[in-house]
Amino acid sequence: MRGLRRAALLLVLLGACNYADEQAAPYRPAIVVATPLTHSGEQLYLRDCAWCHGRAGEGSERGPDIVSDPSGPALVDFVVSTGRMPISSPDELMRPGSVDYSPQEIAALVAYSRTLEPAGPDVPELSLDDVDLALGGRLYQENCAACHSTTGIGGALTKGRAPADGSRRSGFVAPDLHRSTPLQVAEAIRTGPGTMPVFGLGVFEDEELNAIVGYVSYLRDPSDRGGAPIGRIGPVAEGAIGWLIGLGLLIVFARWIGTKRGEG
Repeated sequence: MRGLRRAALLLVLLGACNYADEQAAPYRPAIVVATPLTHSGEQLYLRDCAWCHGRAGEGSERGPDIVSDPSGPALVDFVVSTGRMPISSPDELMRPGSVDYSPQEIAALVAYSRTLEPAGPDVPELSLDDVDLALGGRLYQENCAACHSTTGIGGALTKGRAPADGSRRSGFVAPDLHRSTPLQVAEAIRTGPGTMPVFGLGVFEDEELNAIVGYVSYLRDPSDRGGAPIGRIGPVAEGAIGWLIGLGLLIVFARWIGTKRGEG
């Protein structure tokens, strides 16, 4: 009797060991393969942008639309390539910063924005060979220098009125244009990000746009035929330096001359 019990117990133990061997691998649920998106830019947009700007770019209470004029592919490329987007909170001010996307991802986002309807202004096509710098300089001084300074280094802005549409401001500082690429300058002109006015085709034709962008590029390393550039910080500061140093030297020189005459 005892032998039969031992044999039965041995069979049970052997069966348990065999079951344990079969269940050695941990249980994993079946993998659900998601349908790939049409554009890689669509995946980025839905992940990072749609919560504020809407699934189709129509906008929401958290952010404006990105399809109607002056928004569109040009503005998408500008805000993403300059690090102004994405932001971590809808209440955060839109400021230039580090870029979170690779050039390929930016191109994919811009390409996807072109599929949204209605599509706003597209990325400008620049032609900066043999631009009219005199025309660009005149247009820049008339329309841009008041905020970005005559040398393109930017400057502080007054607070002014709140936008009628309730949109958020990008900060009361006109940025340094030397940090922007020619394409980013052209996109800003066409789309008017933040507090900047919009200069569409009805204001500047493509030739005039090329001239302004060419002049801004020239400002990075202009010909200083008038003397030392003094950092190119603008005429007011340069004039103040001229008065302080120049007038100070004249006073010292006049004092030196008067002292020499008194000694004689």
